[in-house]
Amino acid sequence: MRLRHAVIALLTLVVIAHVFLWLSDQMPFETKWRLTVINALGWAAVLIPAYGVGRWLDHRFPDRDKTKD
Repeated sequence: MRLRHAVIALLTLVVIAHVFLWLSDQMPFETKWRLTVINALGWAAVLIPAYGVGRWLDHRFPDRDKTKD
């Protein structure tokens, strides 16, 4: 449960940061776009393999305890 709260807090902060980035008048549109794409690629590079490993573990060890954080 603790991990879930930490992930929700992190995602909330990322969304808030992006909202403020896009509302800012001090950066040009191209810079905002590039930072958003870099951030999305970074998240994808972390989350897609983590999801894949989780699916693999579910298939490989179907009886494992999934309640541990």
